[in-house]
Amino acid sequence: MNVLNKITGILIKPEETIKEISDRPYIEESFLIVGIIAILSAISVYLMPIIYDFSDLPPEAMEFVKIMTTVVPIISALIGVIIMWIIGAGIIHFISVALGGEGKFIQMLVVYGYSRTPLIINAVIGIILFSFIEPITITMTAAGSGNPMGELLSNPYYMVVLFIGYIMQLWAIGILFLGVKYIHNLSTNKALIAIALPLLFFMFGIASTLFSSVLFS
Repeated sequence: MNVLNKITGILIKPEETIKEISDRPYIEESFLIVGIIAILSAISVYLMPIIYDFSDLPPEAMEFVKIMTTVVPIISALIGVIIMWIIGAGIIHFISVALGGEGKFIQMLVVYGYSRTPLIINAVIGIILFSFIEPITITMTAAGSGNPMGELLSNPYYMVVLFIGYIMQLWAIGILFLGVKYIHNLSTNKALIAIALPLLFFMFGIASTLFSSVLFS
């Protein structure tokens, strides 16, 4: 089974594909998937429908603020995805072993990377929908800047991006759950405990969006 077949399989027949991946864990395949997600995430940040106006900034602060608002977020998105892949897989593996898991870290690392496959769909849809959103101009001043969240959360295209993003994240967590359960030979309850951290981040993301929607409305 080649990489493309595994990517397709992890989406339509995850249990069978997870067995194939964990029995022959190739780290370069998982890194390829995570790398694609990282690149797409960086492109998404670059294409965010926000335009920064630096004209009110003092000259000595302009270059620094430009870098912090344009370059740093892109680099953070690119590197952050890869770092979180390693850290996330490590934490889940450690918890799984503590719960009596029998798998190896390399298996967890590879399956964790493959479980992120739905996020590729999410990133592509987000990039497409960003082109339909009217850019929001943020004026940067020495005292600070405005907050674009109010306008973004009132935009139907952005809300669709968020909604699809949560579906894709839940899908990815479901695949990860199956992977943890199979690799470490854990019961359903123990596998749920092992992936508790991604679940908490997922619920926190939904709660933050709902709170922001109410706050800015």
